[in-house]
Amino acid sequence: MGTRGKGEALNYVGIDIAKRLHVAAVVDATGKVVGPPFPFANDEDGFESLLAWLSGLGIGCEGTLVAMESTAHYWVPLWAWLDRRGFGQAVVNPILTEAYRKAHTVRRTKTDSADAVTIADFARFQGLCPQRVSPEEVEGLRSLTRYRAELVRQRTALKNRAAALTDRLFPELPGLFNSSVCATLRAVLTQLGSASRVASTDIRRISRVVSEASGGRYGREKAEEIKAAARRSVAPGWAEEALCFEVASVLALVEFMDRRIADVEAKVAEVADAELYGLLQTIPGVGPVNAATIMAEIGDPERFPDPKKLFAYSGMDASVSDSGESVGRGGRHMTKRGSAYLRFALMTSADAARRADPYFGDYYDAMKARGKHHYVAVSGVARKLCGVVLAVMKERRPYERRPSVQSVEAGTAT
Repeated sequence: MGTRGKGEALNYVGIDIAKRLHVAAVVDATGKVVGPPFPFANDEDGFESLLAWLSGLGIGCEGTLVAMESTAHYWVPLWAWLDRRGFGQAVVNPILTEAYRKAHTVRRTKTDSADAVTIADFARFQGLCPQRVSPEEVEGLRSLTRYRAELVRQRTALKNRAAALTDRLFPELPGLFNSSVCATLRAVLTQLGSASRVASTDIRRISRVVSEASGGRYGREKAEEIKAAARRSVAPGWAEEALCFEVASVLALVEFMDRRIADVEAKVAEVADAELYGLLQTIPGVGPVNAATIMAEIGDPERFPDPKKLFAYSGMDASVSDSGESVGRGGRHMTKRGSAYLRFALMTSADAARRADPYFGDYYDAMKARGKHHYVAVSGVARKLCGVVLAVMKERRPYERRPSVQSVEAGTAT
């Protein structure tokens, strides 16, 4: 949602998006409503009727900015249709338009028609300009990165279920490996099963299973360790047959999810703007997954005139609950009203960046020295990261590492 000099557009069309029926309203450069709001269906005939209605008002694509809220995915067909006909468009966050409505009226009136007028006037007041990044590109990448996040969430739930089943079947097994979900552990549970089954299995078969699963890393010695643990196991043995079947099924699903996630990540790399994808990864702490997520959630970086706007969009800005005699009791907390995907990507990247780069690390250390909690300090680093991300995206240049304060002082002293 970029901005330009106010008054450049002659007309601002606000569209309240819904599943089946949209409502459009027009305000001119002075804020005057042009004609009554117009409802139209979310289909080809409805879009044609919108165009005819605008034409009847003497409004074409030249000098017109169409603004619509990012309501689920229902705005996409209309955007694509208007884009092919040359209309400049901007997608706005419903949170911003709702705040604008509350700030400019004390009435509780909230209808589709009123919302359409509010969106149009918000676009006029902010001086919005057409978004530079194609929504087709952004939506495709956003869909894939969010799909990956959902797959990871499901895989985590499956891994937790497998861990719970392992505690009932062979609780000592995870302690024999560095990872509770490594391939060798999975193979033992899937092919051999419970502690009692492992204890009664020939050592040669156990050796073969662990050797094949680990690619030769483990052999007879690990097999004997597993069998010894099985003989000493405190597993109760209740419902063993059913639980062995369940854990094998769950672990098969985990492997399936691993493959699907890898497929999605490959597709993300294919769909993403290759240049920008690589530039974002020059920022310390920003890996391939977070780079793609940041690109997808930000879209057009020109929507954010400064890092504070991006920080707020991610929902990391602070909400304050202090008033009257209760000052200091409410405290400051993240609003968490923006993109949860962007917030997670920025926070995890910030936590890695403060360990990898003095520019971020010095700031984190300074906040910790002031008694700030770890997460508060990391969110502070994320705020600095927002500025770096916007600079890299807008200027399309790689991140340049800066020396730490300590190294600069040491150089000055010498």
